[in-house]
Amino acid sequence: QIVNNSRYEWRKEDLAGKWALAYLQPGPEGGGIDRRIPFPDLPFNNNYQIFSTDSVTNVGELLGPLLEVRVGGSLEEEDESSLSTPKRFRANIEKGGLCAGDVSGRCIPLPIKGEGIFDGVFLGERLRIGQNINGGGARVVQVKIA
Repeated sequence: QIVNNSRYEWRKEDLAGKWALAYLQPGPEGGGIDRRIPFPDLPFNNNYQIFSTDSVTNVGELLGPLLEVRVGGSLEEEDESSLSTPKRFRANIEKGGLCAGDVSGRCIPLPIKGEGIFDGVFLGERLRIGQNINGGGARVVQVKIA
């Protein structure tokens, strides 16, 4: 709660990279992350997000890196002039695919479209805290892995 009510510097360049979920706090109504595709909870599967300055890709492994679901689209800041938290983002999910291997063109398209809204509550070089706005209010803590 302390982090959520505080203001921190937001360095846009720290967002780019691959982020893995380290902790999930359910939202006020008990909601978790809005997932329409169930990912098997197997010890060799990873789930992560890849951010750039203007896009996001969510990756859920089904059989480790051999088979995964990828969904992605554009990423927009609500107020680019603000340099402190919280930062409101809108992810416009425009594509999805069931992908084999290193995703070098070997994906079967999936009809996935939607909109995600979230707040960036804290952003450091290796730690990110966010809150899902339109999917139950869950808070996530992520660590940068690449």
